[in-house]
Amino acid sequence: MAIDEDQSSIFSRLVLSLNASILEGEPWHDFLLLLRDHLNAKHATLILTPPHDPGRGIMITPTAPPAQVRRYLERFLAIDPFVGLPEGQVVALFEFVGEERLKGSEYYRDWFADIDGSHVLGVDVASASGFEARLRVTRAPGGGPFDQDERAHLKSLVPHLRQSIEIYRGLATSRGEEALIAGTVEEFAVGTVWLDHSLNVLRVNPIAATILAEADGIALVGKRLAMSQVTAEKRFRSWLEAALNPGSDGRLFPAARLSGRRDLCIVARRIDVPKFMHTGTTPALALLLGDPERPHRIDGQALRELFALTPTEALITASVANGSSVSEVALELAITENTVRAHLRSIFSKTGVSRQPQLVHLVHTSLPLNSPDAVSSD
Repeated sequence: MAIDEDQSSIFSRLVLSLNASILEGEPWHDFLLLLRDHLNAKHATLILTPPHDPGRGIMITPTAPPAQVRRYLERFLAIDPFVGLPEGQVVALFEFVGEERLKGSEYYRDWFADIDGSHVLGVDVASASGFEARLRVTRAPGGGPFDQDERAHLKSLVPHLRQSIEIYRGLATSRGEEALIAGTVEEFAVGTVWLDHSLNVLRVNPIAATILAEADGIALVGKRLAMSQVTAEKRFRSWLEAALNPGSDGRLFPAARLSGRRDLCIVARRIDVPKFMHTGTTPALALLLGDPERPHRIDGQALRELFALTPTEALITASVANGSSVSEVALELAITENTVRAHLRSIFSKTGVSRQPQLVHLVHTSLPLNSPDAVSSD
């Protein structure tokens, strides 16, 4: 089918949408709608599959009902014959599979006919990280085959799609790591304060807000942090300024409390960003505030990540670390005491300990602020 709109304008809009849409709540949603309209199709679909497991993945089809998407992923993704296309090459369904073979397949009988489609154009793109993106464009019944111009347009998007997948993977990984770190910090009752390059406070988490509001050891005065002891203020400012330099991570600053409670422990983590981004709104330092007086309950998810435990092992480890006995853990998880002990033996093997007290000690000394390489600022 001839495309009469200005070609460079169309291409620019598609590429812009392809890259802009990865920042949206539904990545590639707007790009797929634009591509569908551009190629006069009924559906435009993007399927992402992880490395070494093509039977799993996510499917984005803005024009399909969510139930239909789930049905494909649960039943038909694993038997879809329109896979394994020559990398980066635009291919038509009937050409690749063969009309007779396709129409005799379970996939065609139970899925393809149900989605009310006819001709399908596809391209598979492999990213450097191992993820595969399958882009599919489906015509409505009665529509003609995709012509050479339309194939060429889809082909021109391949390098941009490859780049978009890599950018999205990097963003998703970064967001996931940030969420995991934030969750772990909360679980261990650690306050977090973000400072800019002028050492002004940008934001704090709820635990840090509580510690600073108490003004016992450290407080927030305007946009700046201040020590409760005037004699410690100069040392603290020098310590913060030194923490901005490369290689200074992990040094600990004790904040003495006027109330007589145990010292707060402060650790600085430098955040590396390009120099041109050293603005007032870009974080430069993350301060972790540890309060030894603050009780906390350890959550299983953090331990699962930390020690490579199974979900049940993580729950048992958290319960034991929080003071529960074997019988209490068994009652809480609705399992026998012997099952708890069997899980504990596996946990001991994975964590390198041999007794419950050692396990409790290991968990509590694995807090972010208690790493053995943290040293005093004195």
